[in-house]
Amino acid sequence: MKDILLVFIGGGLGSAIRLLLNKIVPSDAFPYSTLTVNLIGSFFIGFIISYLIHHNMLKSDYYYFLVIGICGGLTTFSAFSLENLNLLKSNDIAQSILYVIISVSFCILLAYIGFILMNKILNY
Repeated sequence: MKDILLVFIGGGLGSAIRLLLNKIVPSDAFPYSTLTVNLIGSFFIGFIISYLIHHNMLKSDYYYFLVIGICGGLTTFSAFSLENLNLLKSNDIAQSILYVIISVSFCILLAYIGFILMNKILNY
């Protein structure tokens, strides 16, 4: 039950952060705000997971609160999907392909960079 509460509170915080970033980062013809939150969330999930693995805390309260809760609430695959659908419906196929390529490749890259960065910090 505690895990559910940690995910609930973290998810609410992550969603609130996403809303704030969506208000700050404009999205006109291209969905920059969703891309931004997904890139930030991907970096932090790699960063946090690296720390948790290093300290043997992978399924700890921190995991549920930070990774599943905050990072899960911050990032948004459903908005990414809807925005791609809207780009395709408006026949903006090049923008849709660009959005998919940038999102997938850079989110994975930033998760990796976050993971490696935390490993370097922990090994000093």
